[in-house]
Amino acid sequence: MLERIAVAACPNPDGTGLVVEIGPGRGALTERLLAHAGRVVAIEMDPALAEHLRDKWGTEPRFQVQEGNALNFDWTMWGAGTLAGNLPYYVATAIISKYLAHPGELSQAVFLIQKEVAERITATPGNREFGYLSVECQYMAKAEYLFSVPPGAFRPPPKVDSAVIRLTPRPEALCAETAGFLDFASACFRQKRKTLRNNLSERYSKERLDALPAVSMRAEQLGVAELLELYRSLNAA
Repeated sequence: MLERIAVAACPNPDGTGLVVEIGPGRGALTERLLAHAGRVVAIEMDPALAEHLRDKWGTEPRFQVQEGNALNFDWTMWGAGTLAGNLPYYVATAIISKYLAHPGELSQAVFLIQKEVAERITATPGNREFGYLSVECQYMAKAEYLFSVPPGAFRPPPKVDSAVIRLTPRPEALCAETAGFLDFASACFRQKRKTLRNNLSERYSKERLDALPAVSMRAEQLGVAELLELYRSLNAA
């Protein structure tokens, strides 16, 4: 599993390129990344683990440890490359949102996350898991579910399944309407079982909503392109 993650995170077959790793822990994935990448920068929050990594690879010129909370770093400071890591459940969505908003030269992200979150990110319209997180990720990036990881792959085994996803940012999504559309999408999914008409009634006039048949549906029934079209129609001058 570690080898598959490393290969997915290191697209250059010649063993060059940078990987910024979030939460390396004791370095199980780090070791595989160093075998496939030209350089690895590891961001570790735990001082003891950061010291362990320095002791293990302190003489490796291609390796660097940055101690601190990954969310407080500008991950783009190290240049072009890939963002990767085994993300804890409680911070996974925050890290993903930050990356999508500011990918810089990190042209892709490969994350090991809880399977439930991976399924939400890559869900399709009409699926129960399809929601705001799906829209945010699929609007901002190409979102791919790569493979599942069973509990037995970990020591000790967790109580949940995990999965590996790859996010490739869409440059065209980083435009002036992005913040407005994502705020609109959040409102659309505020109460998932209600229709778009009900969720948007406080934002738009009855006349404007009545002119668009799509508002009789629930947000989860529309894809990203359809929600974007609805947003543009409702906000047209």
